Amino acid sequence: MPMTEEQAFSALSRRLGEARMKHPEFARNQWDAYVVIADEVLELRHAIGGESRARQRDEALDVAVTALRYVMGEHEHDYTDSH
Repeated sequence: MPMTEEQAFSALSRRLGEARMKHPEFARNQWDAYVVIADEVLELRHAIGGESRARQRDEALDVAVTALRYVMGEHEHDYTDSH
């Protein structure tokens, strides 16, 4: 069953919070971010290839969350002092 826009944004917000807890450091730079997003796209592709609709939706949310973290600039940090 399709989600409403409100449900989709709520699920995205919830998933974003979970992602930040699980992976506080999203990526070190734009290339790391690209790899994270590409990996999530591959997971979505695999889910579409034979997993449940719920799993497909979860993977699509992960793609959206990683793209959103990129859009919000979470990969634009100077890690030189800590690494």
